[in-house]
Amino acid sequence: MKKSLIRGAAFLLNCLYSILKLLPVQKKITYISRQSNTLSVDFSMVIHEMEKRQPEYRNITLIKMIGDSIPEKIGYCFHMIRQMYHVATSEMVVLDTYCIVVSLLNQRKNLKVIQMWHALGAMKKFGYSILDKGEGTKKSVAEAMRMHRNYTYVFSSSEFCSRFFAEAFNVSMDKMVVMPLPRLDLLADEKYVGDVKRRIKERYPRLGSAGRKTIIYAPTFRKEGGGFEEEELRMAALRLAEAVDYERYDLVMKFHPLSGIRITHEHAIQDTEFATIDFCHAADIVILDYSAVVFEVAMLGKPMFFYTFDYESYMANRDVYIDFKKYVPGEISEDAEELMAMIESDRTDTEKIEQFRDLMISRTRSGTYTGDVADFFEKTLGINSKEKRR
Repeated sequence: MKKSLIRGAAFLLNCLYSILKLLPVQKKITYISRQSNTLSVDFSMVIHEMEKRQPEYRNITLIKMIGDSIPEKIGYCFHMIRQMYHVATSEMVVLDTYCIVVSLLNQRKNLKVIQMWHALGAMKKFGYSILDKGEGTKKSVAEAMRMHRNYTYVFSSSEFCSRFFAEAFNVSMDKMVVMPLPRLDLLADEKYVGDVKRRIKERYPRLGSAGRKTIIYAPTFRKEGGGFEEEELRMAALRLAEAVDYERYDLVMKFHPLSGIRITHEHAIQDTEFATIDFCHAADIVILDYSAVVFEVAMLGKPMFFYTFDYESYMANRDVYIDFKKYVPGEISEDAEELMAMIESDRTDTEKIEQFRDLMISRTRSGTYTGDVADFFEKTLGINSKEKRR
């Protein structure tokens, strides 16, 4: 029944879309995301670069989450009409999530579609890798929705990760492009990092005072009902908070923005104002689990520890692409007190962090990751950029 409804809706949308595709194609790049309601750093950085290089091209942003309520879902349906118009009249479309309009509808043969997935590298499995699993989409729904179809290219953070992204998006390797995300440039931007640290210190003046080290705990998002319960994560976070010696450390909890978890603890801070990676700049130690934040933290060279209180259930319901215990660059424990003992004994392998970074994140070609992406956009659009900038 659900598949027939999807097919019926796709037929009606394609009828409307066939009319929109008769409109003239414009010098326009459209960026679409339903990951959040605000423009991502990656989109913002590459748009700024493209505006400098190619001012004759318009950069259209269509950034909107679907939402959970019926009014929000209805509103998103109207938003999809806007998407259809801009996709139909653009030379190129850039995505950082699945887009119904792009994948479900029949696209022009000359439309370039680039999937610039929002996670930097490939850690936890997603997309076609977890069909019919706990957090995954049902295979029948994925087929009916033509999930991740119509891509011209898919970005990967390294050659090593390319096969994982190809599996997740169900695309052939010839569509894979090694192209780490623009936001990596910010990790080495001294002015940006200095400003972030200043704002964090102004908001939380006691962090790092009296010689204490700052620990950031940033667990990955767990989808409720996909074999996980938020209460389990909440209790695990509380156990960690209880295990910390607050004479020596400050603890900051950074749950995923989509998580509804709230904890109450006398000493631990639960921050919702700053991005996780921004807070990692202010960290001395980062505690993770299966989060893709591991890649940015590896680039920063920060000591990492892995709190895997639900390792068996997570691997059964979601799983990761790499051999987790072999590759992650830090000590692993399912027990909060044991993890803190590891931190206190300073068990950090700097060489392993560097090896992990080099395996998972390729180096920039042009000097900046944003420049690399802009170069590729120009090449894909058939623009001879170097000639034009002389």
